Amino acid sequence: MGLYQRKDVKGKKSWRYDFIHNGQRYAATLGAMSKTRAKELYEQAKVAARTGTYDDGKAEDPLFNEIAQEYLDYYKVHHRQASHERHTYAFAATKKVFGSKRLSKITPHALSKYVTKRKEEGRSEVTINRELAFLKNLFNTAVQWGKATDNPVNKVKFFREDNARTRYLSEEEEERLLAQCKPHIHRVVVAGIHTGLRRSELLSLTWGAVNFEQRIVTVRAGYAKNHEARSVPMSSRLTETLEPIRIDNPDAPVFLNSRGQPYRDVKTAFNSAVERAGIQDFTFHDLRHTFASRLVMRGVDLTTVKELMGHKHINMTLRYAHLSPGHKHAAISVLDR
Repeated sequence: MGLYQRKDVKGKKSWRYDFIHNGQRYAATLGAMSKTRAKELYEQAKVAARTGTYDDGKAEDPLFNEIAQEYLDYYKVHHRQASHERHTYAFAATKKVFGSKRLSKITPHALSKYVTKRKEEGRSEVTINRELAFLKNLFNTAVQWGKATDNPVNKVKFFREDNARTRYLSEEEEERLLAQCKPHIHRVVVAGIHTGLRRSELLSLTWGAVNFEQRIVTVRAGYAKNHEARSVPMSSRLTETLEPIRIDNPDAPVFLNSRGQPYRDVKTAFNSAVERAGIQDFTFHDLRHTFASRLVMRGVDLTTVKELMGHKHINMTLRYAHLSPGHKHAAISVLDR
């Protein structure tokens, strides 16, 4: 871009330069001054870049690993646990490529190569988008902290996601899936189908949030996506599933993995069961779709579905307000009676 002048929100003019030398970007805001002086500083910067004496005035150009860990510590304080865990997973993936790099070396080109690499490794577009979102938030924070001059992720294209997806289990598919689930994941799947809780909400559930007397499961505000607590009545099937493993410890997690430890994730166990059951195109989040879709198909009003799902806006619930083709035919057949 070279040397140019721009205005801030108050209309104040300021000179800035932005150029690349040997693949390295150099950019700085010079401030308000004459064009002649700005040109002098610009030429000095180019000479310094060529001779390796360029000083951007910052004390450091931190390593990705260092700033990422600092960012995660900061993020944990200001966001809910589930969001922090997603960022932690994204960090685990991105540090394999960028861990030892300086922030200034992570360019749009390097990020585009990363996206290609992850795609070739078989990672889903949703997963790659989450990793890019982590990097974007990290760089935004680094800019705010004065550790980076710009955000290279802004120049990287995200994959388009199908947010209107409403895949749900048929009753026959549910039987096949549960038949292939080992006991520890079987309980989680039943709970997902019968409560509509998000994965993070399910895995963070403790016995203190399960009231067998009132038959209610409570999602606490700290674990809810919209930061609002909600209660979901327990079905008979869910009650029968949880009662045998019930313990008198309100702080203990409800769901434990095959090693008797709290779940960090259920992806491996769940996906294995789905594959064994021969079910196509079905994710753990689709258990939530199944819960909502079945409620709608059984005539539950959308306002109630919204409350049970923990949606902030009714528009989010509308995408679940669909009927299966068979159910539509059954409805229309009423006209023939």
